[in-house]
Amino acid sequence: MAYGITLHLVLTIHWFTEMVNGTKDIEYREMSPHWKRLIWDRREKITHARFSRAYSKTTILREVVKIDIGPCPYDSWPGDYYRIHMEPFKA
Repeated sequence: MAYGITLHLVLTIHWFTEMVNGTKDIEYREMSPHWKRLIWDRREKITHARFSRAYSKTTILREVVKIDIGPCPYDSWPGDYYRIHMEPFKA
């Protein structure tokens, strides 16, 4: 049986809280060589994302539904991003 990859990402306290509150189900990452290697090149194998609250031991695990490229809805973030779509969070 093949196992998927869990992507480990650090979030600021604000964005982590948004995820826990159920108001954020898509994570955006810059289209850089670093994120291309960690996200885009492995998108077919990534099944989960583990998010850390800042650099603490507090984490949540989310199931990844799909990874694509597209715009971010925040005005101050122009251009396209890697978008990690997740199942709704269940506390």
